[in-house]
Amino acid sequence: MTKILNGAAIALAVLFVFGAAAISILGIADPVKASAGFGMPVSNAAGILFYRVFASRNIAIALAGGSFLFLRDWRSLAILVGLASLLALSDMAVLFLAGARPPALHAVGFGVNALTSILLWRKAQYASA
Repeated sequence: MTKILNGAAIALAVLFVFGAAAISILGIADPVKASAGFGMPVSNAAGILFYRVFASRNIAIALAGGSFLFLRDWRSLAILVGLASLLALSDMAVLFLAGARPPALHAVGFGVNALTSILLWRKAQYASA
């Protein structure tokens, strides 16, 4: 059972890193399309610039996550993914307060990131024992 849960932790962490990278690349390459998928479409220059800055945040998160994954630093990766799950909640709150309906992607992202973080914490505990 431990091997299955450890494997799931790694697989979900890889999904997290590649997902954050893919969302970031799309956001920088086509911010109008990406922002619509995020839940708040932008069309003016200021909105497009802001969305590109937002996407840059995700690139930094993906790079940090990829580094922790490569180094097998499970504890740091667990912290990063756990905090990233809070970003999904804050994104939903911002959209809701702006009068937009948050897409299900945010709730799914929160759930998957939270589960990944829990599994990584478990893996980190067994790796240090």
